[in-house]
Amino acid sequence: MFDMFGFMDMADNYGERKVARYEEGVVMVDTCAVTDSDQPYETAVAHPLYNNGDIIIVEMYDDKAASKVGHDKWVKIMTEGELPNELRDVSSNCIATMIRDMDDMIFEKDPE
Repeated sequence: MFDMFGFMDMADNYGERKVARYEEGVVMVDTCAVTDSDQPYETAVAHPLYNNGDIIIVEMYDDKAASKVGHDKWVKIMTEGELPNELRDVSSNCIATMIRDMDDMIFEKDPE
């Protein structure tokens, strides 16, 4: 089970928690260790066509090796070919699960 205030453990230590980060043009894909979710690693993406450009947690992982593979997968999804029609926020942090229901966690791609 996650710690409701686990996010406080992540303040000011992103450099230590970072697994990988891709930023080019309007696309950001970030993978890092977290302390406020059911799994210890997650990948977030940001793109102006989804969620008003705010981040969406798209995948979570049990270990660092899996997070590296997942990060590369999401860079490819967000940069090669057509973008997905929707992205689902899979975050299990306490705040996200308290303020949203499952339908609110799906972000459709805005018309271009």
